[in-house]
Amino acid sequence: MKEPASIGQCCIEDLDPVQDLGRLVSYLRSNLVTHLDDALEDKELTSAQYIVVVLLARGKVNTLAELCEHMVYDRGAMSRLLSRLEDKGLVAKKQSVEDRRSTLLCLTEKGQQLYPEILPTVNDIYRKALTGFSDDEQEQLASLLFRAIHNLKA
Repeated sequence: MKEPASIGQCCIEDLDPVQDLGRLVSYLRSNLVTHLDDALEDKELTSAQYIVVVLLARGKVNTLAELCEHMVYDRGAMSRLLSRLEDKGLVAKKQSVEDRRSTLLCLTEKGQQLYPEILPTVNDIYRKALTGFSDDEQEQLASLLFRAIHNLKA
């Protein structure tokens, strides 16, 4: 099989589900990040910063370690990302009442106001990526990706 110049320039028939899985996932992720970064530029936010805002807004995480686990980031990279969000006035750190050694993260009032403003923009990009997919296909795609992720954890 001849190697295509780029995933974006080939046909599905040219792809091997095993050999090209990484390329497909990487290409999709890169395109999503590019579109998200462009769409969030006027809010002075990157796609990675947006994800932190989402996770904090939804109460899914409240520590640096939890963010690292959810986003698959190392502590250094996450610390730098959080510093930029603090500088923008979107995230604040508080000392834990239960464990004084632990630092908790939360959105500032500005961060809480920003979340609902940017959510529709991001969802529009995700919907664009899923254009032409039926509801069942969208659920199946999420299910298949979820299974692949969990297969690697086993």
